Amino acid sequence: MKKKELLEMKKLSATPKILELVQQDNETIKTVHYTYSGHENYHIYQRYQYYRAVVQNGVLKVAVFSRKRLACGDMDPEYEIYLSKEKNTHLTYVPASGKWRKGKIDRLNYDLDNGYCYGNKPWASEENKKLVNDYLGTGTMEVKTAILTFQNKVGADKLKKKHKSELEEIDAVMNEVPELPKDFDKWVLDSAFIHEHYLLYESGSKENTAYCTHCKKWVKLKEAPRHNKNGTCPSCKSIALLKSWRKQKYLTGEKNVGIIQKLMDGSGYILRRFLCKTKRTRENGWKLEEERRWETQRFKLDGHFRKQDSFKWGEYKNTGVIRWCYEIKSGWGGHYYSGNEQCILYTRNLKRLRKNTEMQYIPIEELWRRNPGSYCSVIDGLRWLINHQKVEYLIKAKLYRLAWDLMKNGGYRQTGTVDWEQTKPWKALRIQKEQIAMCIKMDITERQLDVLQRANAAEIKLTEEQICFFTREIGPDLVGEIFQYGHPAKFRKYMGELLAEKENKIGDYMDYLEDIKKLRIRPDLDVLFPRNFQQIHQRLALQRQEQEDAIKKMEIEQKDRLLQAMLPELQEVYSMEDENFIIILPTCKEDFNREGRENHNCVGGSYFDKMLEETGQTKIVLQVDMVSEKILQEYINCNEAAQVLFDEGTKKDRLISRCARGKCRSAYGYFWRYKEGE
Repeated sequence: MKKKELLEMKKLSATPKILELVQQDNETIKTVHYTYSGHENYHIYQRYQYYRAVVQNGVLKVAVFSRKRLACGDMDPEYEIYLSKEKNTHLTYVPASGKWRKGKIDRLNYDLDNGYCYGNKPWASEENKKLVNDYLGTGTMEVKTAILTFQNKVGADKLKKKHKSELEEIDAVMNEVPELPKDFDKWVLDSAFIHEHYLLYESGSKENTAYCTHCKKWVKLKEAPRHNKNGTCPSCKSIALLKSWRKQKYLTGEKNVGIIQKLMDGSGYILRRFLCKTKRTRENGWKLEEERRWETQRFKLDGHFRKQDSFKWGEYKNTGVIRWCYEIKSGWGGHYYSGNEQCILYTRNLKRLRKNTEMQYIPIEELWRRNPGSYCSVIDGLRWLINHQKVEYLIKAKLYRLAWDLMKNGGYRQTGTVDWEQTKPWKALRIQKEQIAMCIKMDITERQLDVLQRANAAEIKLTEEQICFFTREIGPDLVGEIFQYGHPAKFRKYMGELLAEKENKIGDYMDYLEDIKKLRIRPDLDVLFPRNFQQIHQRLALQRQEQEDAIKKMEIEQKDRLLQAMLPELQEVYSMEDENFIIILPTCKEDFNREGRENHNCVGGSYFDKMLEETGQTKIVLQVDMVSEKILQEYINCNEAAQVLFDEGTKKDRLISRCARGKCRSAYGYFWRYKEGE
């Protein structure tokens, strides 16, 4: 299409019918309430765009009119859209600016009244609607939808030709993806949604019966049910959440589920990621009413389970075509990253999948099978397993939770919990030989093993219950503060009693132990386990604060004396006074603080200490408030010691220029002040 010929087509102005509709379109008030800032009223109209169309010389011209401009008396269209079915192209002209655009109709910016105008349907007469649909061959669509459909097709054809090689690459991978296992959907409900099993009961019923969403049976409960409490189904033995029949209208679940499959051409593997949703309603008797899944992402892996390409199911390059395309997103700093592969992994094909691979001797299926419904970064986890082949011994020793934690965390941080260079299992775990049986019995986690190792370092023996308690309530990072005092059994008992009272927290007790250390109080049993914890804790915290304040005050006084000893020599070098300004030297720390408060700068921070460096040089810059270039240059020339005012690399001329313009605001100790008012 030639632009000159398009502009010679018939001019389309607003018709009397359009003007009549604009006049009859009375506004309505929409009130929007905000959470923190009151409310705001918006004026809403029925229509905001009006369309007219004409076909001339094989080209369809559509004029788009804006309600706001029509109401102001502007009869010309806001946009003119030209579409050629023969040449399979489109253009948009902006009469107000005389510029051409190539964007689609849904990308145009309109002169709208407010942000609530986009949902309103444009108006076009039945005659214009039929004209547009007959020309474009779009049936009985609305004008905007018909134009957008044609424009999407045009964009798709152009990009298909332009990116033919890219589409062929994507399709070559997608054609090698095998079908899903027949039991995949059933596995999703049984394993992926294992933490979304419910026991639904009728409140007020004396029979204590409930409906199990897992086994789909009515069961008799042993105890009276309570809403949102965990329970066990007597029939299928699955752990379920108790829910009152009448306290919610529906129950929904959402999970990201993945499956790894071998490509049919043997070139590698594909990780497929699905978004799965379930819904149960009270009206349907809490039976599974809706189960849906969408495949959202695919990750191509090579024979060593390294990620090669990432794909997403979505619109291809703004063409309106929904298909598989490369997933590349711009990240921080202009870098690129692919999508997230965190998901719950399908386990029933893992044993067959690892044959003749680097993981053929590692029973990886046991890790996911022992942690049903748990998320994991699958690709990072598999790569970690390949790089740590000795994890096979942990899994075969039934240390499943430890192996899972190491694999799950190994992709993100280096862990020193296990020494992989050791050949003896107890040496690899850094524990004593007789503790191996206990670790296997409790299926120890990585955090629990860390606590046990710290206890061994302090020569303290812990029971299974103590390991679980200290791991849960304190954690490996702080547990060393407890073990340095010994008495693990007494600590366990006392802290259990302490937590029984809601007002007490473990963090308060750890602060209490820190107060004991800082105040150098002998940690006997009466001190470690006080009866009135809150009163003693507050008293010691106050004593510690007073002690720290006294030490800080002594340090400041000592530094003040050093500064005052330096003043006679400094005054000889830096003292200066003229008709407008005077240099005043600080005499104590409070002078720095006061200057920082009054001028809203950082002088009261660390600059006091900089003046007292061992070198004896102050390395400070004057604060200048409208000082003239002549005064500053004269001061520098007459005082050789003033050279310390400038750090190495600072250009003296630039500083003088900035000071002359009143833009120098850096202050490190010495201050310019007006003589008046001092």
